[in-house]
Amino acid sequence: MQLLPVKNNWRLFLSAFGIIFLSEMGDKTQITTMLLAGAKPLHVLWVGLGSALALACTSFLEVVIGSQVIARFIKPATIRLISGIAFLVLGVLLVAGLLGNVRVD
Repeated sequence: MQLLPVKNNWRLFLSAFGIIFLSEMGDKTQITTMLLAGAKPLHVLWVGLGSALALACTSFLEVVIGSQVIARFIKPATIRLISGIAFLVLGVLLVAGLLGNVRVD
C-alpha cells in the first residue's frame, strides 16, 4: 500500500481539499463542535483540537478503507445508496434525540 504519491499532484490535493471543505461547512459536525464550545467556553482550545484531530483521523481511515477495501468489491452506485441511507438514518436518530446527546458537566 502506497500512501504517498510518487509525484506531487497539487490539482488532486486542492480538489479534495475544496470539496471536503465546502461539504463540511454547516454540517452536523460543525454544529456539534459549536455546541460543545458553547458549553465550555473556557476550554475552546481543547474542543478545537479534539474536533480537528477527530476529523483528520476519520478522513485518513476513510481514504485507506475506501481505496484499499471498498473500491475493490462494491460498485460506486451501491456505495452512494448505502451512504444515503446511513445519512438519513443518522439524521432521524439525531432529530429524535436518540443519538448525539452529549452531557457536559
